[in-house]
Amino acid sequence: MTTKENSGDTGGLKERIMRLLKQENHGMNAKAVMQKLKLPKNSRGAVKIILKKLSKEKVIFQQRRKFSAQSQDKTITGTVDIRNEFGFLVLPAGEGEDIFLNPRTAENLLPGDVIEVYPRASRSGGVEGDLKRIVKRTEAPVMCRVSKHGREVYGVLPFKENPQIMIINPSEKLENGDLILVKVTDKDGMLAGEVISHIYDKSDLGLYKQFILSRNEIRQVFPDSVMKEAGGIEIDTTNLGNRVDLRDRIIVTIDPKDAKDFDDAVSLEKKDGMYRLGVHIADVTHYMKEGSDLDAEAGMRGTSVYLPGSVVPMLPEKLSNDICSLRGGVDRMTFSVLMDVDLTGHVVSYRIQETIINNKRRFTYEEVEDILNGAPCQDEKIKETVMLMNELKGIMRKKFKAEGTIDFTLGEPVFVYGDDGAIIDIIRKETLESNKLIEYFMISANICAADFITNNAKQGMFRVHEKPAQRDIDDFNSYMKGLGLDVSMKKGTNQEFQRVLESIKELPKKYLIEKNLLRAMKLAQYSEKNLGHFGLGLEKYTHFTSPIRRYADVMVHRLIKHYSGVEVMKDTSKEYLRGVAGNISSCEERSEKAENDMFRLYALDFLKSRLGDEMKGVISRITKNGLIVELVEYPVEGFINFDSFMDDYYIYDKFRQTATGKRSKKIFRTGGEISVIINRVDLESLKLELEKA
Repeated sequence: MTTKENSGDTGGLKERIMRLLKQENHGMNAKAVMQKLKLPKNSRGAVKIILKKLSKEKVIFQQRRKFSAQSQDKTITGTVDIRNEFGFLVLPAGEGEDIFLNPRTAENLLPGDVIEVYPRASRSGGVEGDLKRIVKRTEAPVMCRVSKHGREVYGVLPFKENPQIMIINPSEKLENGDLILVKVTDKDGMLAGEVISHIYDKSDLGLYKQFILSRNEIRQVFPDSVMKEAGGIEIDTTNLGNRVDLRDRIIVTIDPKDAKDFDDAVSLEKKDGMYRLGVHIADVTHYMKEGSDLDAEAGMRGTSVYLPGSVVPMLPEKLSNDICSLRGGVDRMTFSVLMDVDLTGHVVSYRIQETIINNKRRFTYEEVEDILNGAPCQDEKIKETVMLMNELKGIMRKKFKAEGTIDFTLGEPVFVYGDDGAIIDIIRKETLESNKLIEYFMISANICAADFITNNAKQGMFRVHEKPAQRDIDDFNSYMKGLGLDVSMKKGTNQEFQRVLESIKELPKKYLIEKNLLRAMKLAQYSEKNLGHFGLGLEKYTHFTSPIRRYADVMVHRLIKHYSGVEVMKDTSKEYLRGVAGNISSCEERSEKAENDMFRLYALDFLKSRLGDEMKGVISRITKNGLIVELVEYPVEGFINFDSFMDDYYIYDKFRQTATGKRSKKIFRTGGEISVIINRVDLESLKLELEKA
């Protein structure tokens, strides 16, 4: 059955105040509210408390001493997310909760539109937006269904009739109800578009895959000029110039089993009470020259996109898998950070130099983990090096923790494949000690690169991560209360995040809490300005260690070479760097969306064989419409709509994160276990519908 939302406040008086403010078109102070509602004088304190609380929650708005349901001058701009007939205005991380758009407001909007709204209080106690103007129509392709009217063909959103998009030059293959991807243009309010992808066979997973890549504007084919340019690049180790020859050193790579490219290698020695740590990175800029067709294409891609069983690379395969890849037993050009690290894990000095290396061993994380646990290694010197690396890793872990690094252990979901390449399981990947070994070494190299840029330039290319917003911290605290745990944060400092992670590490719901703790943090981005990195507890940070798959690292290499006098960079202006930072941040966002959608596509396709099966689940979140449940057997989330509950009428409590049966008083809580049945898998919308067993 459906639910009634309960704000958890003082009930009747609060609802009367909100109803009054919605009726009035002007601001009112506490005295005016009391007079209108004919309240006794002794209720003044309660009225003030409710008004201030609603204002703090942004349910109503305050101007000096007056309160109103709608801001008299404030507007909010954000991106549209359409769901069924209604939608939400999605705000940047840390800037508050998404704003509800009712069906009338959302009627002519498309997913991805940028709009400006007047915020006001909604009946449910949240914030609703009234449309002021459409700032910009979406530039991303829009998923539509074909709707034919005589000779004219339109595209409409799968879940609502408006707006209608006239299809330009429609193919005769298009049939009513077909799923298409449309590139939309807006001419004086008239929407038209071209079909760029068409799902005509709903059983073909490859078509859905192509659909997701196109929807997220992932460039998949390299232009002929780029392939020709890449084809002409060869390795030449005869003229090293000022490049430092490190081919006689024990240098190894440590990567996942299914790694598609190898752009980082490490070396370590211990001399005179000092660790000599080397982080050696593929020297992509030695081959990819600034301003070339190859460089322009890499800049537009911004990053490689990693999909189940495949990758859409930033660089053509000849570079990413061969010339630049640090494969075992072959000479490769590298750009190295050579660090002197003291016995407390602090880098006391460093050099960044062009080098040439020969990878003595290509390890997987699992192989290194086995050596750390006592497994034999054929080469004793390499084994000694690996054990020394583990020693330094332990020292660095203590150092980074003391400096405020927030160390999440949440393993990402991964597929397990059978011998025939088919998915046979979905699990959470375990974080190994060998993972942390490489992670700390790479972070150290990135810090040195950021330090070099800040010491030599006014602007550069930095990986920035701002502090979490207080509202997100408060939401996390409410979430923990809903779980019945006495764990909270005041200001969301690094130390408070560390304390939360330490207090939950033995709890069975650790993964659930870590996911919500991550939601309390802002997203990391790229910037020409050094704004620090909250998550790592660092004053300066950048990305240096993955130039095969990230264009930001290419930019950092060029900046360092420029200010080292190795190779001139054509443009180091603030405006240029800001533009590149914005572009690669957008590319990263789109690639992550494509990766997440693709993972869910394959996960749901795998779960089709379990339709009708009963499974155990854990309630990860509760909304006013239903329960979001993560399956215990597989780390995949599905949704149970309250409308499917036939046993009772459930009342949703936002602040306690519960749903309570009106008659039975049965309570569903965040973190609670529930038995569910897989009811429906929809590959088009990537939805998993569950029922309560």
